[in-house]
Amino acid sequence: MPGHRETPPPSSPSSPSSIAIPSRVGLADAAAAPPLSAAQQQFNTLVERIAEERAQLDTWNTAIAAYQQRYARELQPLIRDYHAIHVELVQWLDTEATSRMGLSKSMQQTAGEVIASMAAYLADGVLDENTRAAMQALHARYGPEQGPAPAPPAPSAAPAPAPPSDAPGEDAAADDASPEAILERVEAQMRADQARVEAERQRHRAQRARKPTARERREQEAAQQAGQSVRSVYRQLASALHPDREPDPAQRDRKTALMQRVNLAYAADNLMDLLQLQLEVQQIDPDHLARLGEERLAHYNQALAAQLAGLQRELRAIQDDFKGRFGMTAPGQLSPQSLDRHVRAQAQQLQEDIADWRLQRRALEHPAELKRWLKAQSAAWRAR
Repeated sequence: MPGHRETPPPSSPSSPSSIAIPSRVGLADAAAAPPLSAAQQQFNTLVERIAEERAQLDTWNTAIAAYQQRYARELQPLIRDYHAIHVELVQWLDTEATSRMGLSKSMQQTAGEVIASMAAYLADGVLDENTRAAMQALHARYGPEQGPAPAPPAPSAAPAPAPPSDAPGEDAAADDASPEAILERVEAQMRADQARVEAERQRHRAQRARKPTARERREQEAAQQAGQSVRSVYRQLASALHPDREPDPAQRDRKTALMQRVNLAYAADNLMDLLQLQLEVQQIDPDHLARLGEERLAHYNQALAAQLAGLQRELRAIQDDFKGRFGMTAPGQLSPQSLDRHVRAQAQQLQEDIADWRLQRRALEHPAELKRWLKAQSAAWRAR
């Protein structure tokens, strides 16, 4: 994931109504100077929030990298053990329990349902290709094709409550399985999809035909002005730093490196870094921003606000991607500082689950316990 350089924190102002320090973009508010205008205060606030957001991105990227290392080192071996126990159990149910434990025909059918459900779950989760193929074969033998299976219920899962009285019974299920019913459902779904597409098309047509409101026009104009301000700063830097115009080889190398930074900042609409580069190459002095007119400063603020929004979107995307890849579905806010606790909690839970399943596996050698467990597991799987 891309990292983001952390901007230094606010520093004490060095001169009235000027850049606080040459290495940081910002407007100083010294006691002897006139108070900063609303636009100047907004500029400083945006600069500080951008710095904070970048620091958050850096913190998250560092924490996620550390979590990935701990996940591979501490959790993946436990997950493999957890899967191995279930693979052995499914294979035992297939080869031993269904043939040598004196199960009735109905109980053998229940065992088949449990085997199919567990095999589907394992086929989605195990990494070993041979094991995955074996689980897929068991699922194909014992159950119909289904989507991704949920995780297996707890070893001692109790039977789920009976379905509500208005749930369809066996006759309704048989009717639903008829070719006519299937065809009718497919056609109804196609009609619904076509209606949604047409409604969306009409909505887009209405939006194109509708004239923008005064507020929308103002927002569009402000965004255009902000973009022009970013382009203006970029052109000033490019004019001063273009390496092709530099005869001295050492200076040409320096300008080449600076232009790479300029191009990266411009490609990202990163006004703050462009202003930072102007300070660095002394294209502007620390008092430059304080002398800006209110209109130009408003355009800068618009560009900085867009930059801040982009950083916030990037942070949310990083968090969402992390949660999705590692199954972080528990309620509550995640933070970089909490990831270590998550690793410890997950490891402890896996260790407890593995111990429980090992005990349960030994108990299943007794026919009475096997029958009780199969009924409970079948009910729990159906409830998911």
